[in-house]
Amino acid sequence: MKKIASLIMSLALASSAFAGPVSYSGKGGKFVQPTAPAPVGCDAFGPGFALGIYGGGYLPENDSAEDDALGGGVLGEYFFNQYIGIQGSYGIFATDQEHHEFDGALVLRYPITSLCIAPYAMAGGGFSVNSEDKGNYFVGGGIEARFVGANNLGVFADGAYHFAADDGDFDYTIVRLGVKFPF
Repeated sequence: MKKIASLIMSLALASSAFAGPVSYSGKGGKFVQPTAPAPVGCDAFGPGFALGIYGGGYLPENDSAEDDALGGGVLGEYFFNQYIGIQGSYGIFATDQEHHEFDGALVLRYPITSLCIAPYAMAGGGFSVNSEDKGNYFVGGGIEARFVGANNLGVFADGAYHFAADDGDFDYTIVRLGVKFPF
């Protein structure tokens, strides 16, 4: 009998934890509002510095003598606010003579905080070192997702079409998939 009474009392106390808003009666009839739910979204795309690593592909134009190649690289970026930043990157790709790519870009992004993602566009210039040095300029775009629970770790995918500054026969595309570590 004591066990049944203890069980009923425990259930009664536990059910009070799921009750609605608390109200008090008496003088003044005070009413206490429940706390508001936490806002939806993230604030992971603020200004600041980030370092990243990536794997990627080098895809030359069809009439080029080079073949598609895989590679990877590193990048550093700084955002002045949540929308405008700069990025510098270095990549190396396994072509016949190792294609080294040095790029600098202006990055414009638009964070969608409800999903914690940010599509972005980038434009800039750089140079490549293969058997000879070649200047280039490029335009591209991509998307980045941030994980607030993992110290705003970012995962990104992008692509950029590079125009050779002096010879249109050596245009190429670079696609990247990587991780960013914001500071």
